[in-house]
Amino acid sequence: MTGLLSVDLPEAFPSSLRMKASLVTPDGWDAEALLICLPGGGASRRYFELGEYEGVDFGFASRMAKHGFASLLIDHPGTGDNVLADDFPFFTPRQAVDILGAAIPKLIKQAGISPRRLICVAHSMGGMMATLLQARHRLFSGMALFGSSARGLDWGLTPEELTYIDQPDALERDLEDLVLKRYGALFPAGLGGPSGKSITFGGSSEELTKRLREVATPLFAAGATTSMTRGAFAPEAAIIDVPMLFAFGDHDIGAPAEEVPQDFPNAADIQTLVLEQTGHNHFAFPTIVQLADTVAEWAAGIS
Repeated sequence: MTGLLSVDLPEAFPSSLRMKASLVTPDGWDAEALLICLPGGGASRRYFELGEYEGVDFGFASRMAKHGFASLLIDHPGTGDNVLADDFPFFTPRQAVDILGAAIPKLIKQAGISPRRLICVAHSMGGMMATLLQARHRLFSGMALFGSSARGLDWGLTPEELTYIDQPDALERDLEDLVLKRYGALFPAGLGGPSGKSITFGGSSEELTKRLREVATPLFAAGATTSMTRGAFAPEAAIIDVPMLFAFGDHDIGAPAEEVPQDFPNAADIQTLVLEQTGHNHFAFPTIVQLADTVAEWAAGIS
């Protein structure tokens, strides 16, 4: 079952904002655990529900519902359905997660549910947002991050951005200037979504790559810059003390899977999964079956 939720945040930085989310629940769900799902850069919350193709369900949330888990799918502030007023000023990822931190409890209350555990599931840039959100608001009992790490993407940075590696305070201070220089706007449109030119940047078929483009949204450029800059959120990563599950495709982007745990030294436990013949957009590959099964087994063990 899928429903649309919507709450007003009069206290949002720096002015009021309406936040929308989708709730996907299994029949007879008893509110034991709720998955809070955050998409990556340039993707809307619909990334978690790509639908069926050739008899395979590529909807992560619907697959998790079959395992007995409910999922709350949330667009980042300013993306997807969570549009901003034209005069809404620039904000950083840390300010964005404070908006999410205020919205999530209200969305859960509106849904009329009382889950005993919240578990975050996030993809790519969403993993950075999840890390900031947990460090600042302590909402989650566990975190499953897909195609995401704190190692950065040096190859994706400009020469000027490279000078901010391992300087989180300086990056936060200069982020607006850097973003406007490179992208021209906080939410640049027209980027088109995954190219599909390789297994890394598409899906396992032309149809699934097309679906990835259909769920695209303007990029949260401040989030992208922060996510790609090594060390940009190292202080928050070091705070995380809950169990973590990292999943990567064997044709993913970023650091090798074995290097990722070093940036989360205080996590209660870290498990790593590498999906074969899978690119960065994991849900658009048949290995979504293995991924969902693994997440369900992992999440069931979190107290």
